[in-house]
Amino acid sequence: MMTQQAPLLKSLQCAPQVYLKELLGLNGPSTQIFNINPEKSTVLVGAKGTRLTFAPFSLTGLSGTPARGIVEIHLKEVFTQSDMLMAARPTTSEDRLMESGGQLMIYARQGGLPLQLVQPVSVSVPVSKKLRNPLSMRLFVGSTSTFQAYSVEQTFDWRMASEKAVRISKTGRQKYYNFQLHDFNWAGCDFFVSRRASRCMVTARPISSVERFDSLLGYLVFHDVHAVARMYPGKHNCTAINIPEKLSATAHVVGLSKGRLFYGKGVIRRASEKLVDVKMRPVLEKELIGALQKIH
Repeated sequence: MMTQQAPLLKSLQCAPQVYLKELLGLNGPSTQIFNINPEKSTVLVGAKGTRLTFAPFSLTGLSGTPARGIVEIHLKEVFTQSDMLMAARPTTSEDRLMESGGQLMIYARQGGLPLQLVQPVSVSVPVSKKLRNPLSMRLFVGSTSTFQAYSVEQTFDWRMASEKAVRISKTGRQKYYNFQLHDFNWAGCDFFVSRRASRCMVTARPISSVERFDSLLGYLVFHDVHAVARMYPGKHNCTAINIPEKLSATAHVVGLSKGRLFYGKGVIRRASEKLVDVKMRPVLEKELIGALQKIH
């Protein structure tokens, strides 16, 4: 643990809240790029096992002209709780907590311009052994949040695309979730946690010599389910809402004060305790990223 004062951040050239999100995003799951011939049937396999199958002539420009020549397929796989936190993709829909079976982002470009799908891309996502309820996953896609009680800046949200359970198949010893995407977007296999359970508000209270942070960023990482919830920053704390009371979690809080970076974490044994003190310490960017990447 550092005892000396953390140095000023040389890279801080934007608003504090923007800086924190960009810092995590730049060090989170990377975007993989594949070059394909759009006139042929193509199967791509991501670094974490996602399989994408493109039918021939399934890609066009925005004008509807079929794509010819080399096309770039961009894929981002977000499977671990660390990935979800770093990519700012919590497993909530309108702030209802979900267990995640994996999230991904797909899009295509040619010559720097976006392409669109005229035939769906078939997607297969490996089924994790960590899931409590793998047979109940539904398909969710990226959408715009309508929940703005705490912050108008939260624009991304997950929207259920189908109420039917996602189909599971088995290839060798590995099981896969199988679904189709008709548009390029974020997609995920998720399931609502404890629909009927009592819920509460959980607050993380930073404990530090700093009188006031210029920016705070917080997430609840759950121990009982494969899930991550955002915490809404206030002047002196971060708050998560609609959390099932019986779940346990670790609150991870990142703060910025006068150009210096701080980090802390605190365990809440049951959400019904409602408050967790988080001891903040000064950190370097590299130290912060290393700590967040170790989250399971």
